[in-house]
Amino acid sequence: MRKNKIITPSPACFQTKINVQVGDINYGGHVGNERYLLFAQETRIRFLEKIGCSEMKFGDYGLVLAEAEIEYFHELFYGDVIEVSLSIANISRASFECYYTIHTTRKDITIIAAQLLTKMVCFDYNERKVKSISETLKQTLQDCSAGKSVV
Repeated sequence: MRKNKIITPSPACFQTKINVQVGDINYGGHVGNERYLLFAQETRIRFLEKIGCSEMKFGDYGLVLAEAEIEYFHELFYGDVIEVSLSIANISRASFECYYTIHTTRKDITIIAAQLLTKMVCFDYNERKVKSISETLKQTLQDCSAGKSVV
């Protein structure tokens, strides 16, 4: 039995599709474990772009990844088209959590391949210090946390 279940706390506010490339495949013939974090990062970058930000320009500051967890369920293979759903939760003064569900469809059945959690912290790269998230961005994150879709 698994110890650390990642439970997505809210509805997804953003989804994107990613094609599994040959460079994602390891010697075992399936997607390498480190690639799941890259899928999460790509999803996060696309999400941030939709809200007018980036990892280096999140309001007046940037973002740094402070923690990451991955729970694997099914293998992914070259040629799979994955859909990654992103949810936001646990918004604090300087951080928030991103929850990702990676799924694909095979033979008309949708399967969850993995779930991930990343804790993002607002960070001033010039001062090398944690900073507060702006009220405007905090509101955007709260809207996402409530399931408001990012178009």
